[in-house]
Amino acid sequence: MKTAVITGGTRGIGSALVRSFLESGWNVAYSGTSETNVEKSLKLLDGQFERGRYAAFKCDVSVEADLVSLWDRAVKTFGRVDIWINNAGTSSDQTPFHELPTEIFTRIIDTNVRGLMLATHVVYNRMLKQGHGAIYNMEGLGSDGRRITGLTPYGTSKRAVRYFTDAFAEEVKEGPVIVGTISPGMVLTDLTMEQIRKDPGNSKKLIKIYNILANEADTVAPFLVRKMIGNRKHGAKINWLTNWKVVRRFLIAPFSRRDIVSRYL
Repeated sequence: MKTAVITGGTRGIGSALVRSFLESGWNVAYSGTSETNVEKSLKLLDGQFERGRYAAFKCDVSVEADLVSLWDRAVKTFGRVDIWINNAGTSSDQTPFHELPTEIFTRIIDTNVRGLMLATHVVYNRMLKQGHGAIYNMEGLGSDGRRITGLTPYGTSKRAVRYFTDAFAEEVKEGPVIVGTISPGMVLTDLTMEQIRKDPGNSKKLIKIYNILANEADTVAPFLVRKMIGNRKHGAKINWLTNWKVVRRFLIAPFSRRDIVSRYL
């Protein structure tokens, strides 16, 4: 049985990816930043899936030793790693860059860029030794160059993720390990909903956009998992919210009256 490893798998899109891989018949190892989050996530899976098919571990992706440990424990538990997803990430409240405490934006870069690069380095070399595997890095707001006021560090980190992944995929395109990106588009998470709750003055605009473009994590994850499992292309970009989907949703928005947000408010 094949195995996927997902960093940041205790909540949001990471948690949905865990469930989708399990539903696809894979073993899954995943990580969280605290023992509390790890234990809570394991309890949510108990009873839904066979207990021996999933495992969770505490891991700080900005610490190389933690990443090595995550790989080793996944291999010890399941015997191999076929797909590794660098999903762990963090952001900040929507705040102008110059007003952010330095520890906030350095943490974003440490996790979203440095941690992702460390993980890719650790995992690629081990997959090379085992002779196969695939690494997928999670894109997000800013990957395509779009900018939103107040999210400069996060957008910067995701722009860096795209450059790094594209460049590294080109370097290793002749090898046995696939390197690519996945992009879930706009997903309703605790973070996106918190932006609405913290900014009532801007909430109507945000809600309108979310109702047009956003999806729940459990809607997007099965698509991403299916595409990753089937992909054999180096440098693949697996996108849920394509440009065509965006155009189509805006065109039909006046008639569909789609409401995905209200149930979370």
